[in-house]
Amino acid sequence: MSALFSWVKAQNMDANQNKNTGILVEKESITHFLNLGDSLVLAKNNEKAEIAYKESYQLSKKAGYKELLITTGFKLEAFLFHNLRKDAEALEIIDFLFDYCSKNEDPDCLVRAYFRSSALQNRQLQYNKALENIEMGQQLANKNKNLRLIWESHYLKGDLFLSIGDWEMAKKEFSKLIAVVPEENHEYYETMTYINMSSSFKDPDSILHYSQIAEKNCKAFGNKRECNLAYNNIAWAYVLKDMPQRALDIINTNVNISSVEHDYRDSLYASLMHTLGIIHYKLGNYEKSIAYYKMSLEYDIKDNNIIEIMMTKEDMSRSYEKLGNFKSAVQLLKEVKLLDKKSDYINLKREVAKIEMKKILDKKEEQIENLEQENQEISIAKSKTKLFSYFLGVFLILILSAVLYRGYQNKVRFHQLNEELSLSKMKSLRSMMNPHFLFNSFSTLQNYILKKKNKEANEYMTELSSLIRTVLASTESIYISLSEETALLKSYLRIERERFDYKFEEVFEIEEELLIEDPIIPSMIIQPYIENAIIHGFSHLERKGLLSIKFKQNKNTIICTVTDNGVGRSAAERFKKANNASNHLSLATRNTNERLRILDRIANNSASVTIEDLVCTSKKSNGTRVTIILPVKQRNKKDESVA
Repeated sequence: MSALFSWVKAQNMDANQNKNTGILVEKESITHFLNLGDSLVLAKNNEKAEIAYKESYQLSKKAGYKELLITTGFKLEAFLFHNLRKDAEALEIIDFLFDYCSKNEDPDCLVRAYFRSSALQNRQLQYNKALENIEMGQQLANKNKNLRLIWESHYLKGDLFLSIGDWEMAKKEFSKLIAVVPEENHEYYETMTYINMSSSFKDPDSILHYSQIAEKNCKAFGNKRECNLAYNNIAWAYVLKDMPQRALDIINTNVNISSVEHDYRDSLYASLMHTLGIIHYKLGNYEKSIAYYKMSLEYDIKDNNIIEIMMTKEDMSRSYEKLGNFKSAVQLLKEVKLLDKKSDYINLKREVAKIEMKKILDKKEEQIENLEQENQEISIAKSKTKLFSYFLGVFLILILSAVLYRGYQNKVRFHQLNEELSLSKMKSLRSMMNPHFLFNSFSTLQNYILKKKNKEANEYMTELSSLIRTVLASTESIYISLSEETALLKSYLRIERERFDYKFEEVFEIEEELLIEDPIIPSMIIQPYIENAIIHGFSHLERKGLLSIKFKQNKNTIICTVTDNGVGRSAAERFKKANNASNHLSLATRNTNERLRILDRIANNSASVTIEDLVCTSKKSNGTRVTIILPVKQRNKKDESVA
């Protein structure tokens, strides 16, 4: 540290050399350290850059120059937040700037402080507080008609919605950017508007459309970084169209990869490396894809982006799998599994935030509409008589209070139910991927390898890894489409059938109308009952097992029937007690029943399960039938048309 203090002293001497004393010296010293910090950041010397920025900030506070103090304060805070991830120190500076800007009545400075505070809260998963700060800043920006800050408020709000996975709300906010593009630096803001628009879509045609508009704009004013963002999105659109060679040509022709550097302002570097990894995977260049995934992973880890880390490792495991390096593939999946709890926590926070934000914003719009209508009614009433206006006003206040109180109670109840449902879903997912299932599955894989059945081992490993990825991906939402749910069940059954040496067969029967409509249903409800049928129903069965899974529609519900010709519940219970079997399946079933209970409360008595013992004419057990009634989640047609 003594060497660093000597360095600071030397820099002070350089700043004051050949200068007269007074205000000029102070201002030039502050500017000197500020510029020095910028240079050191470019040279990747963060240790000295921190000292230079702090020196500039302290000199500004001591001198009391408003503009320099605000500039150095926000510069130091951004450096601590992005480069060093020192959130506590960054928050102290933001708190100081809030007080300073309020005392000096500087609304633009206050808006910036609100926005920076929201970034800190977003990182700490405090999504509702982040939204509140953005809206506070947005109100000030609208009041002062500062287009640059209004544009930034919609961008930050859209980016916040993207971070919690609410694509439709993100589209809505980014679409507002077009109307508020500032005149100053117009080309830059317009380009970034269309880049953000493209990032809020999942379908390749929309991504391509907006990215190509952004490409034309950035070419006009020659900003390479914005162009690179556009080209990365264009390449990603072609990846989604299953045109990897076209995607690679776009990047090779337009992007100088060696000149692209990591920048805290966006995720260009990590995203571009990930895109190249997927492109080379699709082209069969598996070693190259692994190299790019590793470069992407380095910055995902640096940014502590758990979800991106898991996604990149899953993608990398597929490349190792294609190369036959199953050890590395399995190791990566194990590393992904270790991040499950963090991922579950983040996804739960996002899901809850998504629900709460929608309720808050809907309520806010409703309140605005109600208040506008009430103001109109009050205005009409005042023109008639003051007495009538007085009674009408009192009446409206009482009604509004009752509505708000009732709405608050409903909001708390809805939040509690959805949090219970999310937690129950996480338990069900962890139950499916339990160590016993994984151990047996990997034992089956090891058996193939020892017997040198390479083809069977490869097919089994592909199926297992696909199932694990699908189950992990399903944590994104409490609901899933019927086609995705049946695909997951079929994948699970293929693994179990092979594990149990083809001791049973299964039959799926799905009504044609359901196949066409592909409704949205609660996920991971059916699998525990299928697992019960296999483990308890078929384990001690002397004949070949038959599992029948049927789906049919009944108004706003789907009736799923799982029927097996196993030994029956009574015999299964005797075998379980005799063998001291694990209670894993009963725990899984209890978790599922708990989710059905919550769904029943939300969906008005439309979720239930009944279990029936089947007997033949001789009154011997002939298996079990489980009937599950699942509510169907309504699709939002307006949202679908926009997407």
